[in-house]
Amino acid sequence: MTQKTWTRTEIETLINASDRAVERAMVAIWKRQTADEQATETTSHHNGIGCSGWTARSGSYFAQWINSGRTLSGKHLVKARKIALHHAGQLTRIANGE
Repeated sequence: MTQKTWTRTEIETLINASDRAVERAMVAIWKRQTADEQATETTSHHNGIGCSGWTARSGSYFAQWINSGRTLSGKHLVKARKIALHHAGQLTRIANGE
């Protein structure tokens, strides 16, 4: 049985439709940050992996919030969705096991 291959459009549709997908995206992106980037909530390695410069602080905060067992709502969910959509290409690669 072959594993499904996700497209960027499918990932974007999922992010737009599902709050849970947004939360999973925040954690997936954050996990790809280096340990020092996670600790400082910044982007210091410009390697195209993890958060970009403008998403690092908020993305790290959201991921840590979610990892503590809480969920995103209101303006935080709106901002997290925007971040997830910005990283849709990277999320597509993650979904496809790259």
